This record gives sequence, C-alpha cells and structure tokens, in this order.
Amino acid sequence: MNQKNVSRLSKALQLKREIIGLKYIYFEHEYSELDMQEYGKKTSFCMMVRKAMDGTAFKACGENFGCRCASEALGIDEEMECVESGQRYYSICLYESRAVAKAVQRDIARIKHRIYGVALGPLAEMPDADVVIFMVNPYQLMRVVEGYTYKFGTPHNLSMAGNQGVCADLGAKPFESNDLNFSVLCAGTRQMCKWGDDEMGVGMPVQMFDPFVDGVISTLNYIEYPDRKKKILDSLDTPDELGITIDPAVHYGKLGKEYVRPAEYALLKKGDINAENQ
Repeated sequence: MNQKNVSRLSKALQLKREIIGLKYIYFEHEYSELDMQEYGKKTSFCMMVRKAMDGTAFKACGENFGCRCASEALGIDEEMECVESGQRYYSICLYESRAVAKAVQRDIARIKHRIYGVALGPLAEMPDADVVIFMVNPYQLMRVVEGYTYKFGTPHNLSMAGNQGVCADLGAKPFESNDLNFSVLCAGTRQMCKWGDDEMGVGMPVQMFDPFVDGVISTLNYIEYPDRKKKILDSLDTPDELGITIDPAVHYGKLGKEYVRPAEYALLKKGDINAENQ
C-alpha cells in the first residue's frame, strides 16, 4: 500500500475522520509479540473503531469485546446456535418471523474461522492491515462508488441489513468477500459512537485501496464541479499533491457531445467528424 494514498484519498473526498486499518491476529503468540498498546477495557467493536478514527492505534482480544454479536461476527468467539437459526434477532423483534430472521442472519457476514484478536489504528500506521475502514457522507459515498466503478466495474458484493453495521458490514464482509462493502450502520453504533446522522461506513480489503484511490482521483476532474474543486485545492499542501492538475474548466458534461446528439453521431460514424473524447 502506498502510504501517500491515505492523505490523497482523505483530501480528494474531503473526509472529516481518519481512514483506519484493521488487522486480524490469528494466534495468541502473534498477539503477544505485537508491539502495540492494549485497548485496556471492555467495550463494543464499533467503539474501538471510533477510537482508532480519533487517531489511536492499539490491539484488542476477546477479553476486550463487550458485544457478543461483534465477537462472533469477527471470529473471536464461537457462534451460538441461536444465531444461524434466527432465534436471536427474532427474540428482540427485529424481524417479522423466524424465517425472515434466519434469512437475514444468513446474509449478515461473519468470519468463518477463529481469530484471536485485532489491531486497529490510522491506516498510515497500519501497513499490514487486512481491511480499510472509513466514514463518509452521501456525497462522498457517491464518489466512492464512482472511483470503485472506474477501476472495477459495478459493485456486486454489497450487503447490509441496518444491523451489525460496523462489525459485520465493515469488518467481516470486506474480508470474507474480498471486495468493497458499505454500510448504513445500525442504531446501536449510532447511539454509542455518536456518528453524525449523515455518516455511513465504507470497508474494503487493503489490496484494493491503491487502485481504488487512483479511481477516485482519475474521475475527480470530470465529475467534481468548480466549487468542490476549489475546496479540494485549498486543502492541498501543493497543487499537484494528488498527482493530477485540478482544472476547474474540465467536466464530463462538456465532453462527448456527439454521443448524445444523433445527427452528430451519424457524422461520427461516417468519419466526417472526430470524437472529442475517445
């Protein structure tokens, strides 16, 4: 992973929180040997994510997990049989029937092998992370999808249920599917972590991060309007920090006219005019 891309993405999207990395630690000895501070208390995984987004790097193991649903989703604890059957969430009235609860639970991502612990922190400090997680607003999520689609095509592995919105949607799902996922979060994490009403989450496997950032930056000139380009430029240390020249005069709406005007397209097919943008 190119460390410079952390800052580039944050500025290109105008993110307000840290982009973080999540590393899964498989073995106890690996956890013990990892030179990071212990989390030091028992809480939810989403609160750990929030702390990492505040700029702190740390490790945590089973004794730090205060939310059973998260510890099961992330492979820390063995899953109780009431999960797969749908009984757990049906019992708290989240779904109309046990059949619905069972079907939803089947689609909520869980890591299918045991994990001893996790390490979390700002991505710039986590070069060996497995998963990248960051928070966005609706406009920024649009740009995430555009950047992803530029490189990989339409995302086909998205999954969310408004339940386990951080642990399952952002932690387990990108790791298990090896692909992008985003999340509308859940009521629990919004209450505990005090995310803004407009905030949503994005998770992806770390090897996808660099090409994804390239996709976001490659589409910037053609999608962003001049007012947003100015905000981005004002946040840069140097005008070329993103590796491109940000041009307020460029926009996709000014390109490809012959592809939306039948008469001009007919001339293009005959070779009587040249396309503005092949």
